[in-house]
Amino acid sequence: MKSKKILSLLLAGTMTAALLAVPAQAAEAPQPYTIQATHWSREDFSQEASPEVFAGAYSRELYNAIRQTMVDGTSENPAYTMVSKGDDYSAVKNLIGRMEGVLRYEHHVPRNFTDYWRYLDYFAVSAEMPENYQAPLDFVQPVIEGTAEMTDRERVEAFNDYIRTLLAYQKGKTAGITQTFAPHTGELKAACGSYARAMKFLCTAADIPCFTVSSKTHTWNLVYVDGQWLHVDVSANDLSGRNGVLLVESYQTGKDQAPEATAFLKELFVPGSTK
Repeated sequence: MKSKKILSLLLAGTMTAALLAVPAQAAEAPQPYTIQATHWSREDFSQEASPEVFAGAYSRELYNAIRQTMVDGTSENPAYTMVSKGDDYSAVKNLIGRMEGVLRYEHHVPRNFTDYWRYLDYFAVSAEMPENYQAPLDFVQPVIEGTAEMTDRERVEAFNDYIRTLLAYQKGKTAGITQTFAPHTGELKAACGSYARAMKFLCTAADIPCFTVSSKTHTWNLVYVDGQWLHVDVSANDLSGRNGVLLVESYQTGKDQAPEATAFLKELFVPGSTK
């Protein structure tokens, strides 16, 4: 018995030594990412849009790159365009930030793009749902399903009223998507931006085009209903206690800080909607 134990220990030691003697295989280095011709937009979507929205940073090439991601519904093979660093880059970043609903649109940089410094003017857009948005999406499903037989106008009206039961206006307060659309007691304190983001989330979950508009001091929504873009200000409706700004054609509460971007966004979400 003792000799068998000694033999086992000797064999174990021999195997360990053999393993140590074999050089470890070097991990395969990630293949450097190269922008190829197939990464540019595959279609000229800009032909569907009003030509008047293409100016400055808001070019046909940018339109095609973003639309390609929107149409594909994936970020696995995004389309690239060129956006110069500086004012144009900031404008485009702000533009795609206004698009977020269930999906988050961001400047896309591949993980294995090790030499990105060589391509500083190249710009692609990713569209992904944040992992922590699954719970809010599940939470609002009864509302989405409960309004499924309504017209888009009726659905937006229902979403406006629903958000008003979840939030209470207070300047300077924020209630994120994961807080708003989750079990909670009482109404959450929130300012206009939180109301507008909540409306974007519900509308995009229901496949209704929607994005945010901002003045220097206020944020609300534009929603595409009945073949036109209409204004919705859920926070003003909640604060006033009446739906005074619910699917109205014009809204004079403040000056749109980025009217060119707003026109461009209208055409991104609904090509030809501003013709």
